[in-house]
Parts: sequence; structure tokens; C-alpha cells
Amino acid sequence: MEKRTMKLALIAALVLIAVISGCTKPAPKTGDPAITVLVPDSSADPMNVVFADPVLMSTDMFIYETVYEPLVRYGPRGVIEPGLAESWEGGDEGRSYTFHLRRGVTFSDGTDFTADNVIAAASRWNFQHFSSPMTGIEKIDDYTVKISFQESRYPCLIELTYPRPFRFAAPSAFDAEGKFIKPVGTGPWMLESNTIGEEVVLVPNPHYYGEKPLLSKMIFRKVADGQSRLMALQSGDADVSLADLPSEAGDVIRPSPHLAMLNIPGTMGFYLILNEENPLLQDLNLRKALNYGVDKTSIVDHIMGGGATAAKGLFSETVPYVTGENSPGYPFESGRAASLLADAGYQDTDGDGILEKNGSPLSLRLTFQGEEYASWKSMCEFLQAEFRKIGIDIKLEQRESSAYYDAIWSNRDFDTIIYRTYSDSYNPHRFLRDMFWTAGPKAVSWTDPKLGADIDAVLGIQDEAARQSAYDRIFKYLNDNAYTVPLTYPNKQYGYNTRLKNMNVAFTDYGVIDWAKINVAE
Repeated sequence: MEKRTMKLALIAALVLIAVISGCTKPAPKTGDPAITVLVPDSSADPMNVVFADPVLMSTDMFIYETVYEPLVRYGPRGVIEPGLAESWEGGDEGRSYTFHLRRGVTFSDGTDFTADNVIAAASRWNFQHFSSPMTGIEKIDDYTVKISFQESRYPCLIELTYPRPFRFAAPSAFDAEGKFIKPVGTGPWMLESNTIGEEVVLVPNPHYYGEKPLLSKMIFRKVADGQSRLMALQSGDADVSLADLPSEAGDVIRPSPHLAMLNIPGTMGFYLILNEENPLLQDLNLRKALNYGVDKTSIVDHIMGGGATAAKGLFSETVPYVTGENSPGYPFESGRAASLLADAGYQDTDGDGILEKNGSPLSLRLTFQGEEYASWKSMCEFLQAEFRKIGIDIKLEQRESSAYYDAIWSNRDFDTIIYRTYSDSYNPHRFLRDMFWTAGPKAVSWTDPKLGADIDAVLGIQDEAARQSAYDRIFKYLNDNAYTVPLTYPNKQYGYNTRLKNMNVAFTDYGVIDWAKINVAE
């Protein structure tokens, strides 16, 4: 409690500084239809539009969602909605889809979007990036295309909704040699300028066929940490923060007449990956003890500021096929955790509060990064204290984001590491396949041949009821084996200036905000 009081005092002091400093420079003018949006500062996303090729490269997700469009869009609970294709039908027992394209769609450079653009983009796709390899694409006429797959896999249609790599750029996005040079799409926004690593400026696409943006400009800017983002909102230097704010930000935003917070449940989950190569973690009793030993409600109340839900299973019930019955999770029961550790042969022989077995203390490294999620450092400090109460010594290791991601995807240099599930159209099929399906000798999160086979098999089930039953078995198996430690399901939380009207959260995390509806108060 002392630590929390000190943190609140520090936040209050920093906010006071922000308010004072904000008095020395004008806040954005009321009625100015240009807005500044803060995004996470991550080395994984270099904010360089030269990397915004919808097929081959990778930069900040907002560029893909605002500038480019998909054939189909992902809606609530996995319902597929029209995009550049206004209708479609499946065929060949789920092995093909025929798409009927919208007419009158124009790229931001004024050229028409037709089936030829779909064919050109598909010629650059990696056909293996689908759940079943794509076997071909056929132009039926100028506004009809048929895409075929090797096997019947239900996520293939969903995968076409992803923000990358299955979106479409105009021919002018490439130079004479076919090298990508700039983003030119059919979306409601187009590029005005880019300061590499710092800022991207978007303006409305004058040729957009759909609902026209009311804003004149959006300036997306990277800011390094959550406290700086909060201060930027306070001073008027920013209008919206899409990046994490400090856990105490709500205490600052709620009483402010100039700030507000969008706060709705999302589809992402925070959890701990456990390293299967650590012999200690191969013990199911220890894995279950870690689950029983976490007071998730306290994390929600005291670290997430109420902006989350205490996790049960790995996925929230906002994710398709997840139910309370198939993902019950583990309640906070420190006594049960202690009993499981005793059953595993751990005891505190020297009275220092840390359990030992065969002369070795029960000690684990917990790795995290603080660039993308401002709450993770505090969360890991809380977990360190919680696990010590049941006799587990946790050593915290903070890493910059590239080294952090290397630990997960490359070198497995951790004992346990905090991570997040994917969200929206990637859940549950893509996340499960990426983390638990074994393409090589090891799965990323945990290698279990039965689990991997079940995850692969469910992708081929077209019958909805049978697919639900298969997912019931998968989620229950994950839960029973305690291969992860679910923590919270964070809400979508975006702080903003109240001069912005009609602020609504988009359904998907990569859509973030319904930008087209935002207006600025006169």
C-alpha cells in the first residue's frame, strides 16, 4: 500500500508539472479538425512508410488499417462483413471462395480498383501464409475473383481480413522495378508526410467511396513511455493516446473537464509463458501452484485501475468458442498453491521464506518489457511479491523490446515471460497455431503433440457445432495442464481530449477508433 501511495504522489507531481508546462503553450484550438494521436514506441514497428508494403514489410498497424482495405472485414464474434468485396460465396466444400468486388472503388491516386489489382497483389502473396496453402486465384471478370485452397480450412476466409499481408496497393505504390516506395490504397486516408521513427501524417483520401472523414488531418506520433503520453494529453500536445497510459491515469483523467477515457472489454489477454525447457516447470504441481498463487483481482483493482477483467482461461469469453465451462481457470488460493508445492517436494529448510528441493532454492526469472504496455513493470513487481508469499523467489529481468521478442521467438532465454494473446481475427485459431502447434522441433510456448494435433485438426472442421466441441476439448486441455498463467483481460482504453466528439472504439484492435465519425467541437 505504501508503494501505491508513493506512485500516486509521483503521478500527481508529474501531472502538476504537465499542467504548469501546458500553460506556457497553447492547447489545440477548438474546432481545429486536425488531431495528434500517440502510438506505442516499439523497435518492432519503426514508423517508416517505406516498410508499409501490405504484403512484404512491417510497420505500425494503423497505417495498414487507415490506408489499405481488405476483401472482407472481421466483425463481432467472428462474423465476416463486406469490405472491398460486397458479397462472396464458398464452394468446393470449403476449398474456394468467389468474391464479387465493389464497383466504383478508386485508389487515392485516382486509379480504379478492379480484379486485376487483386490478381497483382496475390501474385506477391506467400500462399503458405494461409491455414491451408492457397492453390490459385482466377479472374472471372473485372469485378469477380475466385480464390482456391488446398484443403478446407475455416480460418482461410478470416485470414483475408488481417491488416497484413492480404491488402491492396495501387500500381503507383511501386517503382519501375517493382520495389515498394509509398503506401497508396483504397482506404479513407492517404499519406501526406513521414518523419521516420517519429511521425506519420495522414489526410483524407478525396476519392474514397465510403463514409468521408470529418477530420482534416491525423498526426500519428511515437512517445516513449506512458507517463510522457499522459503529460502530452494534459498539456494539449496530443488529442488521443492509443498507447498504454500509466495505471493511475484514470485518477488523473476522471476529474479533468478536458479529458476522457474510452474503456470497453477487448479480446486480448495478458499471461505468463512458461519455459518447458526449465526442468522445474515440467512439474504440473508447480505450474498449477503458480496459477493458484496469483491474486488477479488485486492486479485489476490496484495495477490496471479497474480497466481489465481478472483472467480465468487463456482467452476471454469475448473470443469465439471460449466459454466459462471450457476455460474455468484457477482461483486465487494461496493455501492450495502451498499444498501443491509441498506435494512436489519443496520445503523451506532454512527459514528464509524460499522453498528448496534437493538443496536448490525455488527460483525463476520473470522477463518483461515496458515499452508497449505501461502496466507490465508494476504487474511483474506485484507477481514477484505474490509468489514470494508461497515460497518462490522471482528475479525480474527488464529488456528492451527487440531483446524481449528475441527471448520469445528465437532464443527462449527466460524461465517465465509476460506476454499477451493476439486479438480479434487472430483469436483463437492463429494464436494457438503460432504458440502451441509444432512446425519444427519445438512449439513457441509449450510442446505437446496431442495439443498440437488437436489445434491442427480443428481448423478443418466446417460444421460450427463440431468445431465448438473441438475447441471445448482444446481449451480444457490447456487449462488442465496449466501450460500458461493467465493474468488479466485488459480493456481497450484510450485517453482523449473532450474537444473530440463521436469518439467510438472500432471493433478490432487494429482498427482502434472509428476515425470517420470523429468531429471536433466548434
